[in-house]
Amino acid sequence: MKLYGYIRTTITDENPQPQMTSLQEFGCTEIFHEDYLKPESTSLDDILDQMETGDALVVDQLYRLGKSTRQLADLMLRFQASQFDLICLTDNIDTRGSAGKLYFQWMNQMASMERALLKERTLLGLSRARQKGKIGGRPKIDAETVQKIRFLFFEKKESIQTIATTCQVSIGTCYKYIHLSESEIATLLQK
Repeated sequence: MKLYGYIRTTITDENPQPQMTSLQEFGCTEIFHEDYLKPESTSLDDILDQMETGDALVVDQLYRLGKSTRQLADLMLRFQASQFDLICLTDNIDTRGSAGKLYFQWMNQMASMERALLKERTLLGLSRARQKGKIGGRPKIDAETVQKIRFLFFEKKESIQTIATTCQVSIGTCYKYIHLSESEIATLLQK
């Protein structure tokens, strides 16, 4: 079993030395440094690709591994599937034992809870916006503008860019109404 050390510096913590010292004292055989300022630096994925079953990744602090609970949970699933272990020195996490296996399950439950809460907050926000009369999505355009878009494209052979500017709509909106069939346009104009 190899111990791979992982250091990630951030904009608020650019000095890797404290992490390096902790990982060396723990006995890491290889230590990798990912620097937010240097895209060419070793990434976490590069390290995980080198690891083999039974190896452990050692970090000084858990937040060095991910930017969100969801990202961390996804990483833990990868650890489980590859049979890697995680050791976090400051947070006293070591998945090499039976209690560590519970940590993987706990992280998965936390990620599921975070997804559920995010979905609930999003739906609640949309509901409140609708109650205030605000509706998301593209603004509706009137039938006259739809007809003008189609006329300029099919009859006058104008460019999409010109049509969008003339009708004061987005290029995507122009494409949307140009590609609708005649029956879809008829239905739309009846509304």
